[in-house]
Amino acid sequence: MQYPTDDRAPAEAQGPSPADSKKERIPRRRHRLASIGRSVLLMSAVLIAAGLLYAFVHRTIISPPVEPEVEINGKTHVIQLDVLNGSGAAKVALRFTRYLRARGFDVVEMGNFKDSNVELTQVLDRSGNVLAAEQVAAALGVPKERVRQQIDRNAYLDVTVIIGKDFRSLRPMQ
Repeated sequence: MQYPTDDRAPAEAQGPSPADSKKERIPRRRHRLASIGRSVLLMSAVLIAAGLLYAFVHRTIISPPVEPEVEINGKTHVIQLDVLNGSGAAKVALRFTRYLRARGFDVVEMGNFKDSNVELTQVLDRSGNVLAAEQVAAALGVPKERVRQQIDRNAYLDVTVIIGKDFRSLRPMQ
């Protein structure tokens, strides 16, 4: 018995069947997703490394931490200070106190200054150790030009900070 001849070519010559095509698409799709996943992972690693590098450079070169201690007669002494709010804004002295204490300074007193209309923040040397006042000023971001000497032997502290209306531009507020 003879069968009718078929003009169609064998299945291999016609190309992949729809089922074969689907099998090929799945690995390609997985490969594409894996490639995207690796790219996202690599980009995340680069961003994290860049952030860590920035933090390191900023902390060590641009704005290194200020020591809360000075050496007096060969002994290490933690700087003691009071923080007075002369800006007229509420709770600014508390914010500055918390900032300084978190950095190791010994804030022994906090309150309001007699004048609540002080324009620029000032740092006063009370003990004759201007280096201590400069260290506090540096920690707050106050320029050295606003560090003054006003010795008060009865105060039993090294430095007084008088917060002015410029407090928003200083480090405790950033």
